[in-house]
Amino acid sequence: MSLKIVIIGAGEVGFNLAKELSREDYDITVVDINPKKIKRASETLDVSTLEGNGASPFILRQAQVDSTDIFLALTRIDEVNLVACRMAKELGAKTIIARLRSTDYASRQAMIEPSQFGIDEVIHPELAVVGEVERLLRQSSAIDVKEFEDGRLQLVGVRLEASSPLLQRTIEDVSNSNQGLPHKVVALNHEGINFIPKGDTTYQVGDIVYVMGEAQQVPKIVTMLGKPHREVSKVMILGAGKIGRRLASRFQDEMDIKLVEANKAKAWEVAPTLVNTLVLHGDGTDIDFLISENIDEMDSFVAVTEDEQTNLLTGLLAKQLGAEHVIVHLSTTSYLPIARRIGIDAAISKNMATVEAILRRIKSSHDRAVSPFEDVEMEAVELVAEEGSKVTKKSLKEINFPADVVLGAIMKTSGIEIASGDSSIEPGDRVLLFMQNVEVDKILKYFT
Repeated sequence: MSLKIVIIGAGEVGFNLAKELSREDYDITVVDINPKKIKRASETLDVSTLEGNGASPFILRQAQVDSTDIFLALTRIDEVNLVACRMAKELGAKTIIARLRSTDYASRQAMIEPSQFGIDEVIHPELAVVGEVERLLRQSSAIDVKEFEDGRLQLVGVRLEASSPLLQRTIEDVSNSNQGLPHKVVALNHEGINFIPKGDTTYQVGDIVYVMGEAQQVPKIVTMLGKPHREVSKVMILGAGKIGRRLASRFQDEMDIKLVEANKAKAWEVAPTLVNTLVLHGDGTDIDFLISENIDEMDSFVAVTEDEQTNLLTGLLAKQLGAEHVIVHLSTTSYLPIARRIGIDAAISKNMATVEAILRRIKSSHDRAVSPFEDVEMEAVELVAEEGSKVTKKSLKEINFPADVVLGAIMKTSGIEIASGDSSIEPGDRVLLFMQNVEVDKILKYFT
């Protein structure tokens, strides 16, 4: 029997989450007070829809929340989400997840805690984005960075330039030539298409290569790909909203930070709270202003205003004016594929970070941990090898996994091992796989 899921809020997060979940065997109901959003969902997704206030007991009963396995409150208004969660709990929803924009509820001094509203898990979009930007600043030659094993393992995406020494060489050739630097290519984007490559796949200029390695080896791996590791010391952040302020606060004691805000009142308000940040009142689309603030000396430029078109425009300007590395925040998903093609180094989205966090929670269980990566169109799955299972009886090269599955790393009691054809898996080992268009249950049989 499929899980019953009710989603309150059909905005960017709710819509994209429903879109991903509707591809699998879930019974999904989407609720929103906005008729246009409900029409969009009903016409484009295989879900049930209900127009109405998600914080209304009448609407929640209509959505059959009493028999719901997972209730998701994803509107843009925290108070609506909190009330909806409390009512859903009273009506009998089993698991409750809420998106809360304010982080005040997460502080130790909070007078009201989410658990008082029956919430099992809270997703804070801004905190997720700050984490993404931090990883990108730490590995500034990458366009994407994912972490596993509390940061001990990293998956980095790197674009191959015309100067890369890997061009026209196969993955197998490069791997054999760098056996002292364990790494695993788990995905590749060629001309906008993501796929899991084989050993005879040839590297081409413009390819985005997703490589797994131990965190301390990643700078060397990035250098191997033709992108020397750069330390970031000078950063300009555009936008003094929640994300911009948190980024400045996070890095101001170790980097030279300039925080630019177009709203003069907000700039004056923020400045006293960031004592080691240079807060500037200025327009990021003003070329003369950017030049006067030495944009060409910036190691990284990060655009995180509330207007994604402003972020794209200023990101392109900063790149043209000499900023080494440009990161932009985008609210909608439609711009994400385009951003990298027009010269932006890295595009991030708090909405997609929220979707990925919720999908991870829904798809993971006691016998598996699943991490969806929407920008790469694949999932990372962590499984444990049981005594007597197929994977414990042969070396990896002798195991006939499906074509769209690649094993990235093995977590043994003795430490982490980046997978190779000669690797062997022992009972109790945890294995990190990357899959595309493959159901987890088809892989589970190899490990049980």
